[in-house]
Amino acid sequence: MNNEELMNNLMTLFSNPLFKKNFFDFFLNVQREGIEAAKKFWNLSPQKTAAFPNTLEIYEKMLDFYITLGFVPRASHEKVLKENEALRQENKFLKDTVLAVQSSIFKEGGESFQKTWHEIIDKQLDTNREIAKDFYELFKKLNESKK
Repeated sequence: MNNEELMNNLMTLFSNPLFKKNFFDFFLNVQREGIEAAKKFWNLSPQKTAAFPNTLEIYEKMLDFYITLGFVPRASHEKVLKENEALRQENKFLKDTVLAVQSSIFKEGGESFQKTWHEIIDKQLDTNREIAKDFYELFKKLNESKK
């Protein structure tokens, strides 16, 4: 596999939302477990202050480093998730609004079409009555002229 093909495969993999979500969850869990393991190690060690007097400060700095080492800091990730949820809600609202408007337009259009159709049919019936009346009058006059 060459580098370009590998990069394309990785890009395809990272564009999958399911992989993104689970990969970041896995990465956060690894970080969290590593941090907790380090806490336990430093708290259980009897010489934690004897060998290195600033061990706790170093540990806190390492903790901050590993938290910010992630692809996205947790606060930014949570902010993006909140924005994503807000956008999802807005999108749902907009879809519902568009569907309501479309339904309203179709209903009004259908009603006006039905009204126009009835008017056309009524005019056609009136025209047919007039034609029938005219034929009746014409035949009546022809019959009277033959007599």
